[in-house]
Amino acid sequence: MKKYLLTLIVAGTALIGCSNEDDNNETAAFSETEIASAIKCSNLAEGGMCSQNMNGAWGELDETLTDCYGAYCFEDGSPAPEQPNLTRWRGGEGHLIPVYYFDKVDPRFEYAMDEVERLVGYPLFDRKGVITLDISDSWQIDYSSLPTDWGFIWSQGTFTSSCSSGTVSNAPNSMGISSYFVGLDYAISKPNNRNGFDDYHHFSWIQLDSSATPDPGCTTIASDEVAVHELGHALGMNSHFEGFGDGAAFDQNAERVLKTMYHPQNPPGQPFDALYIAQ
Repeated sequence: MKKYLLTLIVAGTALIGCSNEDDNNETAAFSETEIASAIKCSNLAEGGMCSQNMNGAWGELDETLTDCYGAYCFEDGSPAPEQPNLTRWRGGEGHLIPVYYFDKVDPRFEYAMDEVERLVGYPLFDRKGVITLDISDSWQIDYSSLPTDWGFIWSQGTFTSSCSSGTVSNAPNSMGISSYFVGLDYAISKPNNRNGFDDYHHFSWIQLDSSATPDPGCTTIASDEVAVHELGHALGMNSHFEGFGDGAAFDQNAERVLKTMYHPQNPPGQPFDALYIAQ
């Protein structure tokens, strides 16, 4: 089986770190064929119509099962098939993603989750509430006070690189790409700790607004649409395409891609050539 390794972290930062896209720049509506193509190239970070692609979306686990070298890695350490299919969170009752807010609730956090759940038509998130953590050392955070050992953490102003308006990362103050464990049915089970410092807690940080430290001129503010865009990354829309970071942050094409990915007729592992295309 062919194995792909994520060798350059800069490829991940180009993928996940997002500029302040023109939210009103609507692109031409995709055909059903284009929707299917956008899902495949974004979900697998392949070529085609996606921009900012990441080489090696599928990787492998190291021997200790703490580091994942790729965007997705199977939990049992097995290599991905040469032609993987749809990879997403299961969603729905019994499979909700734990979500926390670092220090405070920002209305954009709630807007993004409300909008995503409206689009897919069922619950995806278990909103746990506000948490306080010591993040002075981004790679040695004590998560033991949290009631779950995995989930998403929304935060504001906790990354400094590139003056981007948003990013999804494996730690605060970072643009390191988040990786995900997936089951054999291609359902994402939890984010993976790529760094190996803590082999028990697994969290993805969804960060809005670049920090003014250390660059006082780096104060890019994310819009509501950018918040939805970053949440889309965390949900499996990895590479950008027209209407998703290429032009608009999240327009009607991105909406249809997300609705199709999470449609009940497209369970995790659905072949890309057999997708039901949502309207």
